[in-house]
Amino acid sequence: MHENLFASCIQGARAVLGLARTTLADAAGRRGKDAPLSYPGTAYELPVAFGLTDISVSTLAGAGNVLDLAESLVRDGGTAENALDAGAATLLAAEVLGALSHEKGNPYPPPAVGFVPDSILRKLGIFMVDGSVPGVAVVVGKASDPAVAASMVRGFQEIGLLVFLAGDVVSQLDAEGVKLGEEFKTFPLGPLPAVIHAVNFAVRAGLTFGGIGRGQSAAMLAYLANRVKAFVCALGPPDAVALAVAAGAMKAGLTVIADQPVPEIPGLLLSRPAGEEMARAGMEARGIKVKMVKVPIPIAFGPAFEGERIRKADTHVEFGGGRSMAYELVRSAPPEEVRDREIEVVGPDIPGLPAGTALPLGIEVRVAGARMQRDFESVLERRIHRIVNYGEGTMHVAQRDTTWIRIAAEAVEKGFALADLGMMLYAKMHADFENIVDKVSVRISTREEDVLAGVAGARAVYAERDARARTLTDDAVEEFYSCTLCQSFAPNHVCIVSPERLGLCGAINWLDGKAGYEITPTGPNRPVAKGAVLDPVKGAFEGINAFVRENSRNTVHEMNLYSIMEAPMTSCGCFECILAVIPEANGVMVVNREFAGQETPCGMGFSSLAGSVGGGVQTPGFMGVGKHYLLSRKFLGAEGGLARVVWMTREMKEHLGEALRERAAEIGLPGLIDQIADETVAKTPEALVSHLAKVGHPALGLPPLL
Repeated sequence: MHENLFASCIQGARAVLGLARTTLADAAGRRGKDAPLSYPGTAYELPVAFGLTDISVSTLAGAGNVLDLAESLVRDGGTAENALDAGAATLLAAEVLGALSHEKGNPYPPPAVGFVPDSILRKLGIFMVDGSVPGVAVVVGKASDPAVAASMVRGFQEIGLLVFLAGDVVSQLDAEGVKLGEEFKTFPLGPLPAVIHAVNFAVRAGLTFGGIGRGQSAAMLAYLANRVKAFVCALGPPDAVALAVAAGAMKAGLTVIADQPVPEIPGLLLSRPAGEEMARAGMEARGIKVKMVKVPIPIAFGPAFEGERIRKADTHVEFGGGRSMAYELVRSAPPEEVRDREIEVVGPDIPGLPAGTALPLGIEVRVAGARMQRDFESVLERRIHRIVNYGEGTMHVAQRDTTWIRIAAEAVEKGFALADLGMMLYAKMHADFENIVDKVSVRISTREEDVLAGVAGARAVYAERDARARTLTDDAVEEFYSCTLCQSFAPNHVCIVSPERLGLCGAINWLDGKAGYEITPTGPNRPVAKGAVLDPVKGAFEGINAFVRENSRNTVHEMNLYSIMEAPMTSCGCFECILAVIPEANGVMVVNREFAGQETPCGMGFSSLAGSVGGGVQTPGFMGVGKHYLLSRKFLGAEGGLARVVWMTREMKEHLGEALRERAAEIGLPGLIDQIADETVAKTPEALVSHLAKVGHPALGLPPLL
């Protein structure tokens, strides 16, 4: 029986290869063999070919070389080895077909998205390494019972899995009302051949975060098998092509679970009914462990809904956002002053309110715990943003006294009320901070007089915290904190987080690291004694070097926290922005992850630059950082600080806004931000230097970088 299965895989591979040959020949006839070929939005050409072969593909002719290699892998003979090689050939041929189909962008009608660009991969990176996305489910084919498939995928969403869909199941789930798209971390790729975009997404994870180079096929296959926790749910009777695709997934180390009777191959091919049993088998096979937090509320609750944006037309009630006053505050208290699970709502509640209502809102969370510290209040308070966004139909923006919350009409129709909002906060505060929090109570007020009185007290607390934060400098503390979350994807990368340098993902600051250590002493955040100061300007410390050397598996021997030119900190790939030296301008440029343009003074856009920076390698002259590191007094201390910034995307300027101007004024350069060029001013080194000379940018007078 296995022999028939293997023979079908080989037959399917030949079919895909033949279609790829025909399609490529047609394209070459229309456009010429030297016509360019690439996916939109990636620095990795055709990623599967990039990761598994040493063939460079930038033209149609290069794609022909890939198909030649694929053809050499397809051999007659019903053996497991031949079937898996045929699977690899199928992936290579499907990648060529996919790129050809994207000649003019996404070729599939909505809701299908086609190829998923690098920018989304990087955006999802932090969720993949911090555990809120614990794994990947690829659902392909056609469900015999769409309702069962829909229930299974909703289950994946609630526990936070990243989901890719290909085949008829896309339209089936859309008809069943399953929420699809980037907002829900559920990507409907297109018809069955579009499953290749799930595979090239996984391959790019290895290229982006794992530091794997072009053509390192053994390292790539090992990375996919051991670090990308993905499985395939195959629905419906498989034909030869579907079996060939499945063989390709198995070649990449993924487990395939079919809802049809198939001869099982332990760890690679299983047969289970669609639904809970299939989901459980896939997660067990790939070692995906999920800590479920069941919140007794009338709406779905989970990480998949964190990116949901609720439009005004879909909003039933909102709080803050300029239409009313809203604030949130977390305060610690002695145990006797906190009644656990007490949720109090004061003022008008959501049920019964007319659509379009705007109300004031005060959220006050009181916590008590033997290991709770006053410094942790702001850490827990920032977590409110994520918790509220976990609700299907609840949206949270900003923090402190600029909070903005929207509740969708859909959630209200299901019975959602403010007590449910309080329950979300109560349950997740306990779950996420169980080692430092013993009791949690929540008070929610919508009465204007209460909110105005409450916000005055909250602002006093914010001011007290800010004053405390100003005393937390790198020089004032004896230890920094590590963050090795990303080692699940970038095994040699070590982040060092100090009071004046937050993590490059932008999500971890020094207090977060301190709290993280208290919560999980054996986790990714550990105190690192600075030790002897080797160079205060570069930010070199004996203790930091020793820790990084040991925890990077001896691949990074020394690291300077405040330099981009000498032994800079490594990156995993989750960075919010990239710094790159522009030698002609004697300065650095800053490009953020959201920037879609390609024309920058260094000649590369974000994705191309990122290929040189991630994977845990030190690249002098290039560095991934968190956006708010630009505001730090230690920013590029060894090279002259903020005065070295000569080019920055307009989006970054607007994002940092007044805080960036305040920092420039603080260093005696009040006009610096207007002197820094952006994409509307200069896109080449020559235009940049001309602009800098015209406006008298201070970088031109600093010592040479090179």
